[in-house]
Amino acid sequence: MIIRTRKAMSKFNHVVSQKFNNLPSLLPSMFAKQPAIDEEIVRFFFSRYQLVVANDEKDKDVSFKTRHKVYCEEMKFEQTRASSLEVDKYDDRAVNCYIKHLPTGECAGTIRLVLPQHGSGALPLEDKFSDAFSCSSLLPSNLVSDGVCEISRLAVPREFRVRQFKTKVLPSEKLAKVKQSKNLKFNIEQLPYLSIALYLMATSVCLHLNMSHAYVLMEPKLARRMKAFGIHFNEVGEAISFKGQRVPYRLSPTTMVSELSNTLKRFQQEVHQSIQPSLNKLSVDAITSNANVSFVETPEARVSVAA
Repeated sequence: MIIRTRKAMSKFNHVVSQKFNNLPSLLPSMFAKQPAIDEEIVRFFFSRYQLVVANDEKDKDVSFKTRHKVYCEEMKFEQTRASSLEVDKYDDRAVNCYIKHLPTGECAGTIRLVLPQHGSGALPLEDKFSDAFSCSSLLPSNLVSDGVCEISRLAVPREFRVRQFKTKVLPSEKLAKVKQSKNLKFNIEQLPYLSIALYLMATSVCLHLNMSHAYVLMEPKLARRMKAFGIHFNEVGEAISFKGQRVPYRLSPTTMVSELSNTLKRFQQEVHQSIQPSLNKLSVDAITSNANVSFVETPEARVSVAA
């Protein structure tokens, strides 16, 4: 009996010894760090899309053509134009940005940042809807004009609006685990990554040009949706009827970046880093110098006339 017990113990010790000897090789696989959600979002987005700051006329026309497709052809907000370019008088002092879909080369969305004009820097929002502001002190013209801008002309073509909500940002197996976790405050399946990327691009331009406040006229439901991701738009006026219900909002670029949800902070950093070389070519003086050219618009084309 004692002999059998000793043999069993010897065998047990041998098995345990083998397990411990193999432990160093097993540890990496046991404790391998799974890619975090923020890394997955970055990997997903930048494997499919490229961010472009329109520093030349060719890239600007990509934005203008996309705006025409969305605002004039799809939404019927504006009259169609023979040039197929949706342009207005504010584009002479604006920075346009867009997202390029790498597999097709198509524009997946665009946005612009209108800068104040020296001397008479009324922004589009104040030009058209000054009565909508709840207090005159909130008007852009009553702030330090050099640090105030307006984000507008967000446009995502229909096929990419649909694609955005049909494409899974995370692989199925990771998505299942995320659903079981309560750490994520928003639905990763309904991540409007194109709209978020466009607003983050605009914010990066704001930061680069030292803009302290950015105004936006937008649908309340979009503002609520962005808030879920830490992009806070603060109401500065009443709802107005303009191509649907719209509300004037204001945001602080520095505050927005600091309050961004942890899941998207890495994404914001990658967005900023991606467009940094293009941002280095931008300056407020260079952009607003074009504002000395007056704009005449016809149904057929756009014409710039020296003032």
